[in-house]
Amino acid sequence: MLCLLPIAWLALAPPAASPSVPAAPPPSMESLLQAVITRDALTQQQLKTMQYREHIQTERLDAQGKVSQRQDMQLIVRPGGNPELQVVSVHGPSMPTNPDEAAAQARKQQAQQRQQSFDLKSISGRFNLTFQGRSNELGAPAYVIAFEPKPNQPYHSQTEKVLNQLHGRIWIRASDDIILRTEASLLQPVQVAWIFASVNSLSFHYELPAGGSVYGPAWLETSVRVNAPMLTIAQHQRIDMTDFQPRKPAPGNRT
Repeated sequence: MLCLLPIAWLALAPPAASPSVPAAPPPSMESLLQAVITRDALTQQQLKTMQYREHIQTERLDAQGKVSQRQDMQLIVRPGGNPELQVVSVHGPSMPTNPDEAAAQARKQQAQQRQQSFDLKSISGRFNLTFQGRSNELGAPAYVIAFEPKPNQPYHSQTEKVLNQLHGRIWIRASDDIILRTEASLLQPVQVAWIFASVNSLSFHYELPAGGSVYGPAWLETSVRVNAPMLTIAQHQRIDMTDFQPRKPAPGNRT
C-alpha cells in the first residue's frame, strides 16, 4: 500500500506548467506593406468585374454643428473599363428629380471622388509606418499599423497637400492581408484654395465588417470642416457599399 502513495500524491498534485510558447515575431513592415499592396491591387482588379449598391448620405452642418441640409442618393455602381452609374433614388435640396440630370450629377461626383482617391501603392511612400501589435478586429486576428506623415512631402494638388498631414491606424487581417479598418485624422490644419482658407479638421473611417466578401458590405465615413473669413463649411458624409455581385448590363444596355 505504501508503494502506491507517491502515485496518489502525483494524481492530486496540480499539473506542471507547460513551457510558454513565444509569440511569433511581427512581420517586417516591408513585407507586410508589399503583401497589402499586392492584395489591394488584386481586389481592385477583381472589383472591375462586379457591381454594387452605393448609398451616399451627406449632411451640411451650420456653425454650431447642427445639420442644416441633408442629401441622399442611392446608386448601382458598375466599375471597370467602361464604368456605369445607375441612379436608384435621390432626395434632398439641390438634388435633380430628372433621372438623366441625377445620373449626370452622380457621374460628376464620382469623377471628383476618383480625382481625390489614390491607390495604396502610390501613397505608401508618404508615411512612416509602425507596427503596433496584434488585435482581434471585426472577428478576425489582425495586425495594427500606425502611420504618420513624412515631413516636407511634395504635393501637386490641394488633395495631396491635405493627404500629407493625415495620421492614423490601419487594421490588416492576418489571414489574407485585407484592410479591415482604417481611421485617420489631420495632424494639423492645412491651408487650401485661397490664402485665408484652411481645412481645420478632417476625419476618415473605413470598415469592412465580418461575414462579407473581400469587397463588402463596407462603409466609409468622412467629416470635414473648412474655415475662411466670414465662412465655415462643414460636412459629414457616409457611404455604404452593399450587394456586391457579378456585373450585369445596365437597363437598356445590351453590352
